[in-house]
Amino acid sequence: MPQQQRHPAVDAALGRRRSRLGTAWTAGLLSLPFVGLALSAAAGLHPGVPLVLTGPAALAGFVLITEMPTGRDRGQTSGSLLTARTVTGLRTVDLAQIRRVRLLTSFSRGGVSDRVVLIRDNDGVLLGLRVRTDVRRVRRALEQSVRRDVPPRVSGAAAAHLGMTPGGTARHTVLSWLVTVLGICCYLSAVAVFARAV
Repeated sequence: MPQQQRHPAVDAALGRRRSRLGTAWTAGLLSLPFVGLALSAAAGLHPGVPLVLTGPAALAGFVLITEMPTGRDRGQTSGSLLTARTVTGLRTVDLAQIRRVRLLTSFSRGGVSDRVVLIRDNDGVLLGLRVRTDVRRVRRALEQSVRRDVPPRVSGAAAAHLGMTPGGTARHTVLSWLVTVLGICCYLSAVAVFARAV
């Protein structure tokens, strides 16, 4: 079995830039249908033309909402630092300085397709973790952080997913599904309204 390549720790400023870059890419892809419609109106083209061309990009934008901050493989640790490769490059978070933990749930036709533990440290670096080993590391770090003056903010769903509270994630799953469906419907409605307007 090939040995996993070692990742060097990444400076917090670079990690923040990569977080912002991921957000910008996602927002850019989701805005392409609107840009395409505006350009087609200026050029006198039928609005269906830009939608056919930019629709796949918008779909990719929805997929990348969860993929941009998420580590693509098991993270590597050095002391309290955990480094993982994301779509925009390596990011390092300090597990001893976690500021916030949330649970991000995505869906497919068969139901829940993925759950990602999304952590942000005191340096503002955002990293999503889905590999069990990394999730266990986060739990251990949170258990040790109870002695801090300002403990991290952990959502109820994240605490349940990490096994730190007895409650389950059913409520979170239902709300996430509703937000996902309503978000997609609102986005498609906005594109349709803009297409009629131009």
